[in-house]
Amino acid sequence: MMPSVMTISRFTASVALISAGTFAAGSSVGAKRATTPAKTTIVVRMLGDASGYRFQPASVSAHVGDVVRFVNISGGPHNVSFWEDSIPAGAAATLQRNMQRTMGTLSGVLLTEPNETYTVSLAGLRPGTYRYYCLPHLALKMVGRITVRP
Repeated sequence: MMPSVMTISRFTASVALISAGTFAAGSSVGAKRATTPAKTTIVVRMLGDASGYRFQPASVSAHVGDVVRFVNISGGPHNVSFWEDSIPAGAAATLQRNMQRTMGTLSGVLLTEPNETYTVSLAGLRPGTYRYYCLPHLALKMVGRITVRP
């Protein structure tokens, strides 16, 4: 027995509705992903000149999972060293793992070349304030801080 034109039209309409619903559901999943905050790279310049030795900006706000890239602009050598007693309790081991190359506990290597970079990942860190300094220029008050938010 042949299906009637009415049955075929209902079938076609049903397939179209199911397809549209599947497409819409896929779109809402995509929309959810778009609302998840993207991980950000924050750039901090390391400077030494007639105006003094400094991180610019000296204070940054970031989220867990972001990355901070330090760039040696002038007046090097510079590095990034964190004070273990001024970061959130229990965060030292994670921060140490997240630092690229180190020359000691929570102390990054010296950057000697212009535009050389040093990256610190904030992945898995506890929210709070992470104070740091440049070891060669600590006496010149080259200090900074990262406020990590959830």
